[in-house]
Amino acid sequence: MEVIPNWHPVFVHFVVGLFSTSVGFYILLYTLSRMRLFSLNLTNELEIVARWCLWLAGLLALPTALLGLYAYNTVSHDAPSHMAMTTHRNWALPTATLIMLVSAWSLWRYFRNKTLTVTFLLLLIITQGMLLTTAWLGGELVYRYGLGVMSLPQQSAHDGHNHTEGMDSDAANAEVPEAENHDQHNH
Repeated sequence: MEVIPNWHPVFVHFVVGLFSTSVGFYILLYTLSRMRLFSLNLTNELEIVARWCLWLAGLLALPTALLGLYAYNTVSHDAPSHMAMTTHRNWALPTATLIMLVSAWSLWRYFRNKTLTVTFLLLLIITQGMLLTTAWLGGELVYRYGLGVMSLPQQSAHDGHNHTEGMDSDAANAEVPEAENHDQHNH
């Protein structure tokens, strides 16, 4: 099965979804365990779900980053989108590394029967912020710069299909930058 431009967009959504779910469950677990409103069984189940989501995100972070580097080196783009790709890459690599490290710490905590600490939770929240920033920058690459799409529809004045109502004139008349060969940029 061929995915255009590669598998990075598929893998990245799993990492973002799994890690975000894990952070949500860890926050819920921490809050509920402090309030003591629910049974120990429920809080144990929350931690199991949080751990598995985190471990899967950590497992998928490396192939996601490698596929992202492949996309960085193969997707056609122009100079402005190259700068945006570089910013995305510069956020993605430390974020992926941190996801893998916090996953490893979670494994260590599990095998040592350690309880949830504020330090671990804060690191998860910081990593979540980095992940969301990286995801935002990746979305900008697709939706602002048109990277990784096969073609964009050409708007014709005669097609009778216009969605520019309510947009300012600059946004309605914005053009997508022309793509050029990636070999013209040094990494």
